[in-house]
Amino acid sequence: MARSNVFFYLLALVTAPTSRAQSTPPAFDVASVKPNVNCQGGASGRAGISPRNLALPCVSLRALIRLAYGDMLVDAGLGARRMEAEGGPGWLDTDRYDILAKSEGSTAAQSAAPMLRTLLEERFKVKVHKEARNSSVYILTVAKGGPKLQPTKEGRCTAMDLNNLQPPIPPKPGEPRPRYCGMGEGRGSGPLMVFDWYGVSMAEFAGRMLSNYVELPVVEQTGLTERFDLHIEFAPEYPRSGPVTLNGVRTPDVPASSLDSTGPSIFSAIEKQLGLNLSRGKAPVDVIMVDHAEKPSAN
Repeated sequence: MARSNVFFYLLALVTAPTSRAQSTPPAFDVASVKPNVNCQGGASGRAGISPRNLALPCVSLRALIRLAYGDMLVDAGLGARRMEAEGGPGWLDTDRYDILAKSEGSTAAQSAAPMLRTLLEERFKVKVHKEARNSSVYILTVAKGGPKLQPTKEGRCTAMDLNNLQPPIPPKPGEPRPRYCGMGEGRGSGPLMVFDWYGVSMAEFAGRMLSNYVELPVVEQTGLTERFDLHIEFAPEYPRSGPVTLNGVRTPDVPASSLDSTGPSIFSAIEKQLGLNLSRGKAPVDVIMVDHAEKPSAN
């Protein structure tokens, strides 16, 4: 599964919190796990996700573990940083599966993520734990000259409904597309990528945008607690592996031809355009450690 698509799947999986104290683990009513040898989609076809239904073709177990155990709800709101899954046997990356799972339950507290955890623990015998590792990162701080950021005005963007992340009805011709708080719109402009973000926290900006264009995780340490509208233009060095669509907003892929183009690097753009700084450092980063996994038995 493409790295950039993993974030979209994680975000779509998270709905209302589920109590971990319940006696019976939440589970899908019907679930199918089939090996996909040639990764041409098989019977499952295209990927589809709703809060209680999954259709994931050609997905690795490591990607499924990230989806199921990589909690995205953090102090700053949704989505600071993706959690990587480390350890486990090599087939976690090489073997691919078609996952079809459905639940008819109507309990509002249920969501796909805890049900996916149950599926992995029953079918793949997955056991994991989370730990913080001191890792190489980029640290996002305020530059010496101070931030050049525009605080978000009330009504500038629409809050996302975490209980219903379905794409909205497309706007009528001539009407603008909704702007969702904490998300951005990207487009190619010659050799540059141009992004506009609305109502975004620094933690969301670091994890949702910056981490896609540098080779290390980004840790936010600006000390800024407001939400901002951001505009940034740069020549990418690290291409996204595919576009992301969330609530109908699609951010484009980066064409390979743009990677050797001239233009400000993301590091230069961050400093000159936003008054922020990205520097290498070390910081504790939470990771999912895979303690055990088995290949699934036949359905």
